[in-house]
Amino acid sequence: MKRRVTPRSHLGTAYRADVDGMRAVAVAGVVAFHANPALAPGGFSGVDIFFVISGFLISRLIIQGLESGRFRFRDFYARRLVRLVPALTVVLAGCWAFGWLTLLPAEYAQLGTHVAGGAGFLDNLVFWNESGYFDSDAATKPLLHLWSLGVEEQFYLVWPPLVALAWWRRVPLLGVMFGVAVVSFAVNIATVHSHPAAAFYLPATRLWELSLGGVLACLSTQRRGQLPHWLQWTSNAGTVGLLAASLAWLDGTRPYPGWWALLPVAWAILTIAAGPDAWVNRVILSHPLLTFFGAISYPLYLWHWPLLTFARVITSGDPGGTLTAALVAASVLLAWLTYRLVEQPLQSAYRSGRARWLPVHLAASLAVVAIAGLSVRVWSRELPPRFPSSVQALVDFQFDYASAYRERRCYLMPDQPRTAFAPECVDAQTATGEPLVVLWGDSHAAHLYPGLRQLQHEAPFRLAQFTGSACPPLLAFDVPAQPFCRDVNDGVIARIASLHPQVVLLAARWDVYGYSHLDETVGALRQVTTARIVLLGQLPNWPERVPRLLFNEARRHRFTEVPHRLPFLDGDYDRADRVLRERAMRLGVEFVSAYGILCNPSGCLVRLDGDSGALTTWDDHHLTSAGSAFVVRALAPRLR
Repeated sequence: MKRRVTPRSHLGTAYRADVDGMRAVAVAGVVAFHANPALAPGGFSGVDIFFVISGFLISRLIIQGLESGRFRFRDFYARRLVRLVPALTVVLAGCWAFGWLTLLPAEYAQLGTHVAGGAGFLDNLVFWNESGYFDSDAATKPLLHLWSLGVEEQFYLVWPPLVALAWWRRVPLLGVMFGVAVVSFAVNIATVHSHPAAAFYLPATRLWELSLGGVLACLSTQRRGQLPHWLQWTSNAGTVGLLAASLAWLDGTRPYPGWWALLPVAWAILTIAAGPDAWVNRVILSHPLLTFFGAISYPLYLWHWPLLTFARVITSGDPGGTLTAALVAASVLLAWLTYRLVEQPLQSAYRSGRARWLPVHLAASLAVVAIAGLSVRVWSRELPPRFPSSVQALVDFQFDYASAYRERRCYLMPDQPRTAFAPECVDAQTATGEPLVVLWGDSHAAHLYPGLRQLQHEAPFRLAQFTGSACPPLLAFDVPAQPFCRDVNDGVIARIASLHPQVVLLAARWDVYGYSHLDETVGALRQVTTARIVLLGQLPNWPERVPRLLFNEARRHRFTEVPHRLPFLDGDYDRADRVLRERAMRLGVEFVSAYGILCNPSGCLVRLDGDSGALTTWDDHHLTSAGSAFVVRALAPRLR
């Protein structure tokens, strides 16, 4: 391998205005997608473009330092701190402070975890650990976008030592970098379907994007002059199509990153490789407007998502087009101010030697922010009350769904086999021979368990609970994200055949799965049991967690009252009920409308009447124990 950088190479050392233009394109796609996915359905792929750019620039910097004999790990990481920490500290501190004013205690505690994770560049691991069926909506996490920063910083930890070691041992850099990319891409393909959250958040499945940028940087040190003319031409034609496909054709329904991430990655690689003299790079990407947005792309990326997220939280998920546009404009202004007043002065002072200890001070500032975040996480419940007692009781509300639903015992998770149902999931037989009720379904069945258990004190019966996460009680039905469901349901029908119940209660979030396999399931039940089949209809699905909706409603009334019912805004909210009722009549099974239990023309019940004022729903569509008892009491006549 040649050991010198060729100054004339268009991939070489000089500033690339077109690369700043690429940053502008990437951040514009991300911001547009977050503001309104219809504007750029694949705008999230801008993050993949950032990864390639980062891999290219960082690898080029490392190789140049090794070529000249001036590479020092201390200097490299000091520059990274100066580049990344100032804006990040401002945004983290701003979110921490604003969260105190706007978030409920549970939300603020979660934000504290994310602030600490962001300060430690670990938020991708935090969000991966939080991912799951009951995870809070992504649109309510103001620092969710910092997952990509975590991936980059973890790359910076392993990449310089790897490149330096290969260089010093005279191992071909190109082979090392390409090998890492191949292995990482293979891990990405292997996990994107079976473990989608891991594939999205973990560095092992994203390293190939940064590594390919490194391959490009490595190639640039081995060439003299310009790359072939045909490769420059690709930036004028072929890569424009790749970019259009990435932004307009990709969407959240495709497994990602997977193979689909090759679209934005290929655009980034070919555009960088084509060089600054390619027409698109020279005329469009190097335009002053794009280079301006490229220069502020990092603080713009940091600011835009918290602004949009806090607005969605405050407005219960619907800030409206005008406010969204104003927030995007505000994020541009904040990004420019951060760039001019924070980033540029500090970077200039460090480069001039006037602030030699700046990296140490910046690291200390991150430590302070991390401690502030952790303190919120640990002591959020000890913070002083901020609202009248009725509202404070609402915001302090917590619900242990795992215990109430018997998670991992009678409510199975995807990593559990069908045989994992614990013995306690079926009540033991008694001498008096009480009838057996089988509860079968997904979480909308599991959340009926507390109410059924309470009802047993009034109307003796035995209970069997067979429920699985996102597994509807539908035979021969495959849930793409939950491949264990078919096996679990086959096991349930076998258990029903052996248990001889008097009632089988089916419940699910029906609007997610549809009804095509209901006929087959009822038919299979009738072959194995003479039990009455009771079908519980759809429960209300709220646009936001009910405690947050109630808090926002109370705030509109200046915290003088907390309503018991909320209007259901979906004009076709009872469509699932109508379809299920018709299907139940045709199949000859009993149907109970959950809307009929909880809703009337004034709205749907979210707080029980009386002194307790207990919430019926703890998130956006799952019952509390009190709500479960209320619904089951209405079901009671069908269970005898």
